[in-house]
Parts: sequence; structure tokens; C-alpha cells
Amino acid sequence: MPSTTTDNSGQRPRTGLNRAVVVTTGRRVAQAEGLSAVTLRRVAAELGVTAMALYRHVGDKRELLVAMLDDVAEQLVLPDSTGPARERLVLAFRALHDHLTAEPWVVEVLRGGELFGPRAARFVEHVLALLAEAGLGDEQAADAYWALWWYTYGHLSYLPALRPEGLPARQELMARVRMAEHPRLGALLSRPPREGAETEAFVRGLRALLRGLL
Repeated sequence: MPSTTTDNSGQRPRTGLNRAVVVTTGRRVAQAEGLSAVTLRRVAAELGVTAMALYRHVGDKRELLVAMLDDVAEQLVLPDSTGPARERLVLAFRALHDHLTAEPWVVEVLRGGELFGPRAARFVEHVLALLAEAGLGDEQAADAYWALWWYTYGHLSYLPALRPEGLPARQELMARVRMAEHPRLGALLSRPPREGAETEAFVRGLRALLRGLL
């Protein structure tokens, strides 16, 4: 049976409030308003209850963020594929990249270096198994995993800079650059990026990195 929660404000009890609903709502707030908007008070307001009503399901903001990260990690679909380990590694990191591109707040949480979703261990184990299959020893595989993750994380961290709303400010700053002194940069900027170019560049770089690592 769905649970019923009554807060102390005299509001009508809300049916169906549980941990999954709280986590889903937290993710929705993060998606719509950014990580800074995610507080127990804000999530409670979204659900029409008081913040006290959430403490049965998440103890504090830290626990809520970990649960949100775990939810994202659980929903990551690892490609079920065959073929060389190198190509399956490309597919795995491409899947991770696409998954986290849709959840930009995750990159912001991870930047703090403290929190992560324990269920993300499934992805790490999958990658380490592929690296071992490709012939790397334990130490080499660990180094390779971190290189691949840092590359992916770095690309994800830069994606917000490419949002259209930041274009005017970037153009204003670029106007200060003396392009006559930087002809290659000028040629680069004269070619507008194609749709999907960022992802294509990510995959090309990923393949190049894997060639070096393996």
C-alpha cells in the first residue's frame, strides 16, 4: 500500500511519499534549476509537504545527493555488445558520456570530490574487466581507468561553456584577441561547429587515448 505522510502544518496528508519520490523530485529540481537549488526545503515545497516530512526518507541534503547519484548510476545502461575490448570500452564511455550529459548537475556534485553513487561501482567493474581482457595488468588497468575517466569528466565539465546563452559573453571576450597574431585560432573560429561536433570530438579523442593506453 502507498504510504501516507502528515506534516505538522495541518496540510492534508500526502499519499505516496517515499524515498524514490523524494529522489526523483530532487533530480527534477536539479535538472530545472541547478544543483544550488536542491535543498530539503525546496524538494519538500515541490512535493507540497514540509521539510520535516522528508526526514523519514533522507536524513539530510548529503544523503539526498548520494541517493540522487545512485539513482543516476542505476539507470546507466551498459552496452551489451561483442567484439574487441577496445571497441567495447569506447561504447561504455560513450554511454556514460551521453548519460551524464543529460544530468549536468552530476558533474557539479562530483567536482567536490567527496560524494559519489555507490552503484557506479558497476560501471567501474565493467571497465576494469574490459581493460584486463585487453591485456593490461591490475596497475596498468587502474591507471588506464583513471585516464579514461578524467578525460570523460573533463569533456563533461566543459559542455556548459558551449551553451547558447553564454555565446554573447564569449564573443565579447574573443573580440579582444588580436586574430592577426593567431591565424590558426582565427581559422578555427571561422568554422561554426556542426551539430553533434562535441560528441564526435569526444569519441575521436577517446579512441586516440585508448590506442595509447592499450
